[in-house]
Amino acid sequence: MTQPSRLRRVLSRRARRGFSLIEVMVAMTILSIVLLDLAKVTTALALRGRTADLVAKRVAALQLEANKMGAVPYASLAGWSTTDQTITRGNFTYTRKLTITAASTTRYSIKIVVIPSADPTKKDSVMLDRALPPSSSPLCVGCGA
Repeated sequence: MTQPSRLRRVLSRRARRGFSLIEVMVAMTILSIVLLDLAKVTTALALRGRTADLVAKRVAALQLEANKMGAVPYASLAGWSTTDQTITRGNFTYTRKLTITAASTTRYSIKIVVIPSADPTKKDSVMLDRALPPSSSPLCVGCGA
């Protein structure tokens, strides 16, 4: 056998060998680190999305309850029930606590607290003041003085 053909055979074997075990191990280690970081980010995003969903539902429930109190005729506020109520809207269940205080003969202070059943530590509240409009006001429709 001649020297150049032997050299060609050795070179062709090296070219066909592929990756060494060390190279494959390093590549797998880097891939696993990247995938673990991706899993951490995905978990954090899912948790943040769930938290944002719960906050949006609490705010919507609080706004709905405040709008209800704003729509109640002033003369009916004194007899309005202030017992705790558990309410379900879609897939969101919460307890509404309501406090109505007569601040004066022409003004009520209303406090609404919304407590989600899924996480009772995340409660929201709002304070409203309802005043009796003057009887000469066009806003006083059916609000007996």
